[in-house]
Amino acid sequence: MVDATFAYYYALQNIARRRTAERINRRVLRSGDIQRWDNLTLCSILGREAGDALKYAEEVWPKYYNDQTHHGFATKWRDLVYRSMNDPDHFNLAIWQKVEGEQCLVALALGSPSNARTLLTLKWIERFFGHNYLAGRALWPILSCAEDYARLLGCERVLIKDPVDPRKYQRYGYAVYRHPGVRFGGVYLGKEMANV
Repeated sequence: MVDATFAYYYALQNIARRRTAERINRRVLRSGDIQRWDNLTLCSILGREAGDALKYAEEVWPKYYNDQTHHGFATKWRDLVYRSMNDPDHFNLAIWQKVEGEQCLVALALGSPSNARTLLTLKWIERFFGHNYLAGRALWPILSCAEDYARLLGCERVLIKDPVDPRKYQRYGYAVYRHPGVRFGGVYLGKEMANV
């Protein structure tokens, strides 16, 4: 039996994913850039719609790590995801794309709302550095989906914890944010959510 609380938040995340997919479709219709955005699947990290995201991140992604990209996180995605699973309202997103007939895991994102649900913090974001059509553009659907989820939760702001390159987030409206509840441990960027 599925716990009603988990089901509720899962449904909210699916709404956020659907809204993001609709924005992608509108963008493709305007730009005509179908190949870049074609065959995307936005789903839960543990969802099996397109493949096993944790296995892909562990087995395929490291083949493309190097000094020009990065060398992965100190903690494996599997551990990060399973730690968050006890929080029914956590945010998680896997972005898959069919590339030359094969499913490719393009990006993963994981975060959680504050206890008062005034903030949604994205704590982990990683993209695939191997060949895919979306390439470095995965941040837009990640942020779009997180922002929609934050609005559905009633959050006032989305935070990015310890961004690797803050400039990439600034073009989406994120700015340096001093987290009032944290004295130490982390650099944050924030974006205020407009009322739904």
